[in-house]
Amino acid sequence: MKNRRILIIDDDPGIRETYHNILTLKVKKEILSKGANLFNKKTNHIKQKQIDFKLSMSTSGEDGIDKVRTSLENDEPFAAAFIDMKMPGIDGAETSKKIWELDPDIKIVIVTAYSEYTPDDIIRVIGNDEIFYLRKPFNPEEIKQFARVLVKKWNLEKEKKLLSENLKSTNEQLEDINKNLQEKINKQAKILAQNEKMTSIGILAAGVAHEINNPIAFIKGNLSAIKKYNERLMNLFQMYGDLEDSINNKDSKSITDFINDIADYKRTKKIDFIFEDIISLGEESLDGAIRVENIVKDLKTFSRVDKSEFMDTDINESIEVTLNILRNETKYKIEIVKNYGKLPEIKCLSQKISQAFMNIILNSIQAIDEKGTITISTKHIEGRRRNDNVVEIIIKDTGNGIPEENISQLFDPFYTTKPVGKGTGLGLSITYDIIIAHGGSITVASEPGVGSEFTIKIPVDMH
Repeated sequence: MKNRRILIIDDDPGIRETYHNILTLKVKKEILSKGANLFNKKTNHIKQKQIDFKLSMSTSGEDGIDKVRTSLENDEPFAAAFIDMKMPGIDGAETSKKIWELDPDIKIVIVTAYSEYTPDDIIRVIGNDEIFYLRKPFNPEEIKQFARVLVKKWNLEKEKKLLSENLKSTNEQLEDINKNLQEKINKQAKILAQNEKMTSIGILAAGVAHEINNPIAFIKGNLSAIKKYNERLMNLFQMYGDLEDSINNKDSKSITDFINDIADYKRTKKIDFIFEDIISLGEESLDGAIRVENIVKDLKTFSRVDKSEFMDTDINESIEVTLNILRNETKYKIEIVKNYGKLPEIKCLSQKISQAFMNIILNSIQAIDEKGTITISTKHIEGRRRNDNVVEIIIKDTGNGIPEENISQLFDPFYTTKPVGKGTGLGLSITYDIIIAHGGSITVASEPGVGSEFTIKIPVDMH
């Protein structure tokens, strides 16, 4: 509801009555004329919509100040005040000053019949130039005009302030919503990145399981054969023990019979072959154990679980380890061509760099439908400037290739050309972030039906 409360402060009861007659509804023509005659003015009747102002009358400045204080306590402030300049006690200027100290928003009109009070004089007392000034005698229409304009101004300012507060509150709510949304996005992004990592781990696990299963299978078979051979050798050993006991005890059974039995056992149980084969089984099992050990070593090198800080890294070794981990994915359909150059060690997060290589090589593997080639080349590029001292890695495949219009999106998060459920589109995005975080660069050239070529440059020294 609009605030139409107006405070009138004047010690003259006739003037207070005139204010009442001017600013309240159902004003009769003769009343307006009476008010005009009071101030020696002719009344000009202006046809305007009458506003029902809510008036409160005070006979002195002190009483007016109390009314303002009470109105604020009751949360019913005045929109405007008409204050007579010359009054017993404190004058209109001092009254206005004290009222503004209580309520800075109220609109005040100083009304005076004395020419000695100039606006500048009043402003100096009040200390505020937002005062309105009206001289007596005045036209009642002037009072109505001041009342309408000042009440409207007060309400507009309150609406503006309320809108500003609402806007501030809304902005704060939006900031909270955005913050919560960003937290949810970050959380979801971490989940998706973890899913991408788990997908890679799944591929690794399948390949590693296959690579470990082969040597473990023949080690198991060899141990089973060795166990059977051991039983035969133990029996042979027992026969020699019986022969020794017979000799020591001078049994009736001849030595010749024991020797014949032993020779017959050795022939039927193929003891000579066992001695030859057991050496071969041992060597083969040892080779299998070394293969398992190397796989575990490669996994440890790839994960670097104990070395998460920046460290000197041989890029050729990192690529080789990655290829060993992915061997099960490549050995049946893909020829790996290696053109390794002599490289200096670079300071990097080795596990992250290995992950970047794995993502690109996996992407190349998946781009090859049947059989193809992946060529990996490395070289050291050293120029005059520090920025020119880089290691360059080129990974080229003979896969399906990428249409030119899609290349610009290749490193965007969630972009993928794979079927639904086959990838999150984060692998190459993560790779891009890893290379950029190391101060490097990654570019791709591709042609549909021919293949793709990824070029990575990593500074030798991070700076």
